[in-house]
Amino acid sequence: MTQISSEQVQAPEVLVSSAFDKAWRFVEKDPLLAHNHKAVLHSRLRASLECSIRNGERNALHLANEAIRNLRAELAFSTKQ
Repeated sequence: MTQISSEQVQAPEVLVSSAFDKAWRFVEKDPLLAHNHKAVLHSRLRASLECSIRNGERNALHLANEAIRNLRAELAFSTKQ
């Protein structure tokens, strides 16, 4: 019998919230990201999480890590332009 973790059956909004909290603990202390406006970081982080959920990801830790990678790549790219 296959076991399903609670993270796999969470509603998308609960999953976004859980993953956001995990990611935010890192983002707010990351020297590459912390200098950005909080509102921008919040918005871009949430958008990345929602996109990954729409693409089928349901693991909060994977969601958080992917959102952090996306945020770092996006903001690093925008500062080089």
